Amino acid sequence: MTAAAIICEYNPFHEGHRYQISRTREETGDDILCLMSGNYVQRGEPAIADKWTRTAAALDGGADLVLELPLTIAVHAAGYFAAGAAECLDRLGAVDVVSFGSETGELASLIRAAVAMNEAGFDAALRDALKTGISYAAARQQVLGTLGDCLATPNSALGVDYIRGLQQRNSPIRPLAIPRDPGGPSATALREAM
Repeated sequence: MTAAAIICEYNPFHEGHRYQISRTREETGDDILCLMSGNYVQRGEPAIADKWTRTAAALDGGADLVLELPLTIAVHAAGYFAAGAAECLDRLGAVDVVSFGSETGELASLIRAAVAMNEAGFDAALRDALKTGISYAAARQQVLGTLGDCLATPNSALGVDYIRGLQQRNSPIRPLAIPRDPGGPSATALREAM
């Protein structure tokens, strides 16, 4: 089996997620594998619905298979979450593409940022910037300069982390940035409304 994978939380599943699954299938022609957080999501928060309910929503939304992202990866901050998920997909040996939402859909700029973050000296420069008291996100953008412009939006920033994780593993998995569907509310907005 070859598959396009989507690393997800679906907390909750919404029309933008259905759009991403549909667009990924259109772009790749592959089966869609979702690697989804279980009952706890990033930062250790409990999911709004249990993993079985969210899995059913993903399958109803077009996914062919949903696998659970290990808890020790799922509850971490974005960089560790992305690197761990990339490792899981790489170890499966059946994934050709990882698809992620991006506010711009501009893959080339995301790849350039990931390459720069994997260069020698980036981590030391990042630590120095963090010592000034700025946030991790601001420090990362500062160290990258104009290459960091793509990190200003959350989904694109997470996409850079996925690409970086794949590059660190020298994985053959190709990234695919799907422009986010601007039509509906985000998962954050839906959680707040609930």
